[in-house]
Amino acid sequence: MLNEETRQSATRLGTGIPPAPTAKYITYREEVATKLAGKLSARERRRLEAEAYLMSRANFVELNGVVHHYMDVGPRDGEPLVLIHGWDCSSYWWHHIIDPLASVGYRVICYDLKGHGFSDSDPRRDYTVAGFSNDLRALADALQLPPHHVSAFSLGAFVALHYADTNPDRVRSLTFFNFSLISYNRVASALIPGMLDTVFNTVLRPIERRGLWWIPYIYALVVLSKNTALVSDVKLATLSLRCCDPAAVRVSAEELARREILEAVAAQMARVYHPTLLVAGSGDPIMRPQGGRKLMQLAPNGQYLEVPRCGHLILFELPEQVIQIQRLFLRGVRE
Repeated sequence: MLNEETRQSATRLGTGIPPAPTAKYITYREEVATKLAGKLSARERRRLEAEAYLMSRANFVELNGVVHHYMDVGPRDGEPLVLIHGWDCSSYWWHHIIDPLASVGYRVICYDLKGHGFSDSDPRRDYTVAGFSNDLRALADALQLPPHHVSAFSLGAFVALHYADTNPDRVRSLTFFNFSLISYNRVASALIPGMLDTVFNTVLRPIERRGLWWIPYIYALVVLSKNTALVSDVKLATLSLRCCDPAAVRVSAEELARREILEAVAAQMARVYHPTLLVAGSGDPIMRPQGGRKLMQLAPNGQYLEVPRCGHLILFELPEQVIQIQRLFLRGVRE
């Protein structure tokens, strides 16, 4: 059965029937339904009901030969706002942000990059910044979006910047959360992709499959964040470990270590004239704030905001602040 939002999506896309949901979406939806039919603590039931609600909003569209999962929330005549998640993440990382922005009139489109979340894997393994950017253009075409705002987290910021640079007439504004100018280092670029591949694909992914969610939780607390995220958010975040294509993790990590990709960021930022906001966490160990400040000095129309006592996981650490920052910035763009 197609839910009502999916029927509306099919009508908007003009295809009559959208592609079938992906296998990993169907599998997880059935698992959630089975758990909800059994005995659960009140807290666990609330958590799974929230996930079931998110899943009820699922839409699917084929972009450049790969079926993508997305959510499309808010008034259809509202200013479109596209949300792009980060590396080894999913669209659900934005779950705190979607409804508050839709409730004030934005049409919020939140999608899974190919190989991530409930989007299918790319048989060509084109998990590159340019490949992801081309998919975003295809999504905007499929949804017939007028010029739109784009907000992106971490890896998603590389994609959003490339998209704005190559499609300037399609973008109204850019918001980057946890993004930075990173200097190329030959040794780091040779070592870090392999380390990330080992940590995420060899260690964390099998741990998640065994249900030991608290181990990634400790990793996030110790390494990535300065604030304690909700347990429900951590469980939702670790779902991306289960759903992400290991090849996407590997190829994207290698992509972001390449000299030409890192050095292109400064040139792209200097060419982008759209209103741009970069929000940095003062304690981000991945995208360091000093690199964010340097990057925004290159932006013709840029603003920089540093959030005290915040690590790399701002979407889960401080969601209320993210909502307010985004609303105020977009209001300024509108005015």
